[in-house]
Amino acid sequence: YGATYSSQKDVYDHLGVTMLENAWQGFNCTMFAYGQTGAGKSYSFVGYGSNKGILPQACEEIFRRIKEQTGPNHKFQVECAMMEIYGRELRDLLHPKSKEKLKIRNGKTGTYVQGLKKSAVGSYEAIEKVQDVGTANRTVGATQMNATSSR
Repeated sequence: YGATYSSQKDVYDHLGVTMLENAWQGFNCTMFAYGQTGAGKSYSFVGYGSNKGILPQACEEIFRRIKEQTGPNHKFQVECAMMEIYGRELRDLLHPKSKEKLKIRNGKTGTYVQGLKKSAVGSYEAIEKVQDVGTANRTVGATQMNATSSR
């Protein structure tokens, strides 16, 4: 089909770096993956083993910059959230029992999800722990291609 292989670094360099630069300037940024089961969405975002995806590469850079720039006049706060879109509903994966309806809004610094709970984190390892909680709360259902596909 004329497709060529792109390494995780290539994907990060072409997509993640620009997103990170915008976030560093204060804009809310979202990267969205959509596709068929087994297409590589999770691999592109998270990676596997030494093949780090966009998320770990971006987070490593964020915390490297924070370490470099933190001082008496510069303090940083990093928060993360995790949600899924299932059908036409948005679900907060860190607070799945919440009855609050999540709503997508547009503001001066970009698009955000009103009502989405955030957790403060100080390292990529802390983000991974938050991800583990969110992943455990994902909606899962069988498809013809994958018996445990997230829905």
